[in-house]
Amino acid sequence: MDDRRSAFCSVIWEISVSMGLRMQKMTKTLLLLLVIVTFLVYQALAAAKIDVSLVKQPKVVACFEVSEFVIRVSSEGNPPFKNPFTDAELTGAFEGPDGSSLKVGGFCDSEDGSVYRLRFCPHRVGIYDCDLSFQADGVEKKLASKLICEPSNNSGPVIVDPNNPKHFMYAGSKKHFYHLGYTAYHLLDTSNDDSQVEAVIDYCVRNGFNKIRFLLAGYPRDSDKRTSADVEYGVTDPWKAPNYGSEPGQVNPLPVWLGQPHNYDFTHFNVAYWQRTDHTVKLMRQKGLVATCIITIEKQDLPKEYGRLTEHEYRLYRYAVARLAAFDNVWFDLGNEHNEFRDKFWGDTMGTFVKKCDPFGRLASAHGYDQFFYTDSPWADFIITQHYGEPQEVHQWALRHYATPKPYINEEYGYEGSLDKPGHGQSANLVRRCHWAIAMAGGYATYGDWSNGTSYFYMGHTGPGKAALQLKHLRSYFEKLPFWELTPHDELITSGFCLAKPPEHFVFYFPAGGQITINLESAGDEALGASWFDPRTGGYVPGQALYAGKNTITCPSSEDWVFYVKPANAK
Repeated sequence: MDDRRSAFCSVIWEISVSMGLRMQKMTKTLLLLLVIVTFLVYQALAAAKIDVSLVKQPKVVACFEVSEFVIRVSSEGNPPFKNPFTDAELTGAFEGPDGSSLKVGGFCDSEDGSVYRLRFCPHRVGIYDCDLSFQADGVEKKLASKLICEPSNNSGPVIVDPNNPKHFMYAGSKKHFYHLGYTAYHLLDTSNDDSQVEAVIDYCVRNGFNKIRFLLAGYPRDSDKRTSADVEYGVTDPWKAPNYGSEPGQVNPLPVWLGQPHNYDFTHFNVAYWQRTDHTVKLMRQKGLVATCIITIEKQDLPKEYGRLTEHEYRLYRYAVARLAAFDNVWFDLGNEHNEFRDKFWGDTMGTFVKKCDPFGRLASAHGYDQFFYTDSPWADFIITQHYGEPQEVHQWALRHYATPKPYINEEYGYEGSLDKPGHGQSANLVRRCHWAIAMAGGYATYGDWSNGTSYFYMGHTGPGKAALQLKHLRSYFEKLPFWELTPHDELITSGFCLAKPPEHFVFYFPAGGQITINLESAGDEALGASWFDPRTGGYVPGQALYAGKNTITCPSSEDWVFYVKPANAK
């Protein structure tokens, strides 16, 4: 018999003796009173046996780095809490050197409730006063410390440029961020080991992608049952193939919670899975990649299982923010194609909740179809659409949102395949042309690979797509320019698209080559210099002599080309 049980039995005996009563002669009222009193005494004894200690306490941290506080909870005999994810709470209050105050939520990081963590990312140099509070039923522990934030060369988180709100910049370095995204939905799938995850991250670095969007929670679209009618990794129509033509066994339920698919315990998180998520986000950060965490997806009705605006749903979003928001490379997407399972009211409610939980203000939005519901919603930092079409169509769709002072991202303008028509499965040539068309409207886009009918984008793998390297040239080209100052000026061209900052910079894109007339009247009287850029190879070709006014030019070939004009004496 352990000490706690011995104490409990002793209390019962002592109370019985002191009352001078025999158990068999007690009235029901006295017996009930005895039970209540002894239960309360027992609870007090049990609570007194729980020890809460701060076992990791950072003293110094570089600006924009993560400082992690670790709480160890121990008790004699049984686990300290029945459910550590619902029965206890760790919070922190941080007062910065400028007097600002941030409230930060911690999270349970062990199945038995023995470890809690709180992550903090300082954004100002100086001394922070840190007050931690751990609370549970019958337990309250206050812990205080100081944290010194030192200067660093960290770029800091990507934010919306306050002076050019259609574009992004780093909060620390103030350098502008040219978004080029990559889709890898099931990157964290149980079928992908760490080497596979690292291979995807390295692939993105090599090919110029600086953001990966991936799921935190989700079921596969299909149960992965295959028939003899399959062609290699999918049937002839990849839309109808299991999981869009994924390789067998490569797309599985993401084990966010304990339990089995369709019977998860939504009150208990699978800590091992979330620790792997931490590792992946940290690795992306080391490689300079933004990690867009898509919190959920509609497949197999997962959002219906945990419910709309239920405590289970709030708990999922709260936990994701508590674990991940301190990493300065994290963005949040409330839900992939969330319009299939939620509405605008939900988006505004949950988006506001996420912002309330996130003291660091990481960028957030929500992926829907071609319509974006949150133009005027303060919580939504950037626009996401999913819109396919010819280059002219996706260009015009981006322009529809240009008046909204938020960056525009077309997350799905058509994954790469081999089809000579726009949409998912379109050829590399169409992928490249559509991406440039979106960029020439002052927007950004995200690539996905569906080559040969195999859903690399869904499995979270790298594929053989040809457009990926070509898009690296796009990013490199714009990063040589003050792209955040360029605005759409399609009126200066008879066909194709134009971004310009007259009279200094004129960028023209011709999706189909040909002969075009461009208007350079706003270029002034200075001599003009020009050059052609090949978006397939990243090579340059000298341009012809130009003058202020209307000029007729002819592309070097019938394929798509970029033409750049600036004053001849400009750097």
